Amino acid sequence: MALTCVRNLEVIEPECDFTKRMTLANIMRHAQQMGSEHLEELGLGYDRLVQDRKVFLVSKLLMKIQRRPTYNDHLVLTTVPKEPKGAQFIRDTYFDTREGERLLEVSIAWLLVDPVSRKILRPSAFDSYGLKMNPNDGEFITGYKIKAPGNPMTSHMHQVKYSELDYNGHVNNANYATIVCDSIPIELFQEREISEFGILYQKEATIGQIMELRTAPLQDGVGYYMGGMVEDHRCFEAEIKFF
Repeated sequence: MALTCVRNLEVIEPECDFTKRMTLANIMRHAQQMGSEHLEELGLGYDRLVQDRKVFLVSKLLMKIQRRPTYNDHLVLTTVPKEPKGAQFIRDTYFDTREGERLLEVSIAWLLVDPVSRKILRPSAFDSYGLKMNPNDGEFITGYKIKAPGNPMTSHMHQVKYSELDYNGHVNNANYATIVCDSIPIELFQEREISEFGILYQKEATIGQIMELRTAPLQDGVGYYMGGMVEDHRCFEAEIKFF
């Protein structure tokens, strides 16, 4: 039988922004946690994988939203690991109401990395655990790309702080969504709803490093592009779109 993991969730106040909707960062945290809990349930939690010199790091994420969960919503989260493509492990997580309304989908491509050498491992390094993945028919995350718009960009600096780090010692993937949202006009959150958020992670950012953040409005539709540079290397690229 193919693997899935299901959890019930009640949206609480601290997870929401001033519109009472769950923030992108908290949506991403729940999607990440679903993957972690699923692996733990299968006897492959973080400590076991580190012992085996393996950790999963997020490579790409794409979130497609019908509406964000709101305060006091009761949700059913389902996470579905799919067969790898190339070096990318794929996991989709669905956020539904208890009544069956699909609110959003988070698709994540993960890389399996040796935490000592920091080298990317092939999916065959995971085969020894004998887990059966779901078919990856119709998956779209592995081919997802972000292209910088031709519009003029604004630039500002951001220093990585303690509160942004996770137990891998770098900026947690969800905190990049906060960086993006903090850098665009607040009127968008007041007047519109997010329809899509995507991000590509290219280089880790660690404590004290300075990110140069370059932002520009999208040419097609309502939204923004952001690219982050660390020490002359691309750290991440993201785009956020609104209905």
